[in-house]
Amino acid sequence: METYIIGSILKEYRTRLNISQEDISFDLCAVSTLSRIEGGTQLPRRKLVEALFSRMGMVTPSSGIPMSRADFYRENLEYKINDMIARADYEIAGLLEEYKNCDKDMDVFERQFYTFYKTLSENVKTPDDKKAMENYVSALRLTVKNYDVKELPLARLLTRIEILILNNISRTLYSLGEEENAISIMEFLRSYFEKGIVSEEEKAKNYHVILFNLENWYGLSGNDKKSLEISEIAIDSCSKYGPSNLFPYHIFNKGCVLVKLGRMEEGKKSLEHSFVIMEELKKCDDIASGKKWCKEKLGLNL
Repeated sequence: METYIIGSILKEYRTRLNISQEDISFDLCAVSTLSRIEGGTQLPRRKLVEALFSRMGMVTPSSGIPMSRADFYRENLEYKINDMIARADYEIAGLLEEYKNCDKDMDVFERQFYTFYKTLSENVKTPDDKKAMENYVSALRLTVKNYDVKELPLARLLTRIEILILNNISRTLYSLGEEENAISIMEFLRSYFEKGIVSEEEKAKNYHVILFNLENWYGLSGNDKKSLEISEIAIDSCSKYGPSNLFPYHIFNKGCVLVKLGRMEEGKKSLEHSFVIMEELKKCDDIASGKKWCKEKLGLNL
């Protein structure tokens, strides 16, 4: 009988991290299926393996997964789509169409990838938050089956794309005026990044985005002390997870809150510091809009 080594690799990491089969497989596959995969008697689909490793905060090993021609094709398209989105290029409709029309029906994980990125790109070009919310929730329920937008997910472990979908659900809820639910989900994600199993690469990419949303939302709601707390966490984390493009904006937010709290000199120092960094990054438009905001909202000429 042919055996597949990817299962033994998966089991080794899972047991090393002290993760149960129930937690890692929750709504992804049956525990019995995972047992057969780990035992090397069942050939897993590419995206299932990716999801299982992702829930352990890991990138899927590059070897040991038998892939069809269609698997290679879709994997390459996923890389291109992710790269474009990382560069804020949302013109991915053509790539998504190729992805959908590949010579193999999409499995549940491929449908989730397709639905999420299609919704994301369409909502950027033609905003429709109610429709986007429906699609994001549908995408998440493909792998977190009983998810209720009013509650937090039941899964103890999350894949990378589940985290991205939750982030966009939170942001969309905020746009729809449901600030309390939006903040609750974003705080859940913040806690997950701080206490859950998330790769350092993912923390460097997405942790600051979560903190940036929170510090802005708390600031807009008038909870300046909480906004300041989140800003300081974000600034400190830059030394731990590496520089972020949002670094000067965290400092800007901190400065604004300090001024609002009456700590004028500290606030002005942070604001001026943020503008210096933005200048180095050639963010001239952001400097101009930031100074305008400070004048109109805080009465400061910087």
